[in-house]
Amino acid sequence: MSPIDKISDIRLFPRLGKVRLGIKKEGQKGPYPSATDYFVCPEEVKAVHGDTPRELPVMFPSDDLELVAPQWYKCYSYSQGLLCKGDGKHCKRKVDIDTGDFADRDTKTWELHDGICEPEHCPKLGSKQCRKMMSLLFILHEVPGLGVYQLDTGSFYSIVNLNSQLAADGFLRHFTQGRIAFIPLILSVEPQEVNPPGEGRKTVHILKVRADVKLADIIRISRQRPAQILLPTLEEEEPPADLYPEEVLETAEAEPAGSKDMTLGEAVVGSTVLSPPKAETPQKIGAPAELEGESFHIDLTWLNERLAEIKWDDETAKTWLVSQYKVSPQGTLADVIKRLTREQAEEFIKEIQTKVSEKQMDLFQ
Repeated sequence: MSPIDKISDIRLFPRLGKVRLGIKKEGQKGPYPSATDYFVCPEEVKAVHGDTPRELPVMFPSDDLELVAPQWYKCYSYSQGLLCKGDGKHCKRKVDIDTGDFADRDTKTWELHDGICEPEHCPKLGSKQCRKMMSLLFILHEVPGLGVYQLDTGSFYSIVNLNSQLAADGFLRHFTQGRIAFIPLILSVEPQEVNPPGEGRKTVHILKVRADVKLADIIRISRQRPAQILLPTLEEEEPPADLYPEEVLETAEAEPAGSKDMTLGEAVVGSTVLSPPKAETPQKIGAPAELEGESFHIDLTWLNERLAEIKWDDETAKTWLVSQYKVSPQGTLADVIKRLTREQAEEFIKEIQTKVSEKQMDLFQ
C-alpha cells in the first residue's frame, strides 16, 4: 500500500494528564493554590518517579516551540472559562453581543473580538484574573502509556529559563542543528534566589531543563529525522487550579445562581462550556424543557444547542449512545437518553462538552 503524501507520516499523540507545580490548601477564605518544590503528578507518574519528584526525564515531541511551549497572557472568568488570550500586543476576547463588554455570567451570546493587549494597563492582570503563562507538552518516556503530559507555569523566571534552552536561538539548539524533538532531557524544579522589582531577595522554585547525556550522544540523536507529530489541543478552557486562586475568579465574577445544582448542561456543564454567538435553536428532541432520567435531568435547550455546534443530529447522538452503552435504539433521542444511568448521562454530557470545547478552542489558535 502506498503512503499518502503529508498524511501517512503524521502521528497523533493523545494527552495523558497534567503535571502541576502546586496544591490546594484550605484557608479562612476557602481553598487557595500553594506552590510546591516538587512536581505534583498523576498516579501512574508517581508509580515510576515517586510521590514528590523534583526531576522528570522528558522528551518534547516537536521542534516547534509554539506547539510544545506556547506562551500567552490568559484571562479567566468563573462562568466563561478562557475569557481573553493575548501576546502582550494583540488579543482575542469574548465580548457580550448585547453590552459590548467582556462576557460574564449574564451573557447569553458572545463573539470573539480582536483587541489591544496592554499588560501595563490591564486591570485584570493586576487582580491576577489574567496571568502570563507557558504550557509545556512533553513525553514522560519512562512512564507506561503513549501520549503527552501538560504542565502550566506562570513564573517569569521559569519561562525565561526554558526559552533560553528551547527557543530557536536557545543554547541547546546550537548543538542539535535546531532540534529539540525526541532528545532525552531532564525537566527539574529547583530553588533559585531572585530579587523581583520592588521586593526583597527571596528563594523561589523554578523550572529548568538540561541534558544528562553526553554531548556526542545529543549530536548523534539530533541527526535522526523525527516523526511528524500532531499534538492535542491545549487543555486551557478551565484555569489551572495551581495558578489561579478560586477566590480571585469568584471575586471578579460572583458565582452564578444555581451553579451547585446537579442539573446536567444547565448549570454544571452549561455554565462552563464555550458557546459562540448563534441564533436561538428550537428544541428538536421534543417533550418538556428538561429531560428526566435515573436521578438526573438534562436541559434540552442546552443539549440541542451543543449538538448543533458540533454538527451532530439526533441520529448521530443516538448512534453514539447505543454503541457506547449498549442501550436500546428504539424511539427518539430523548427516549434513548432516559435509558441511561446517572453515570452514563454524566459521561455523555462530558463528551459533548469536550467536543464543543475542542471545536471552539480552534478559534483561539
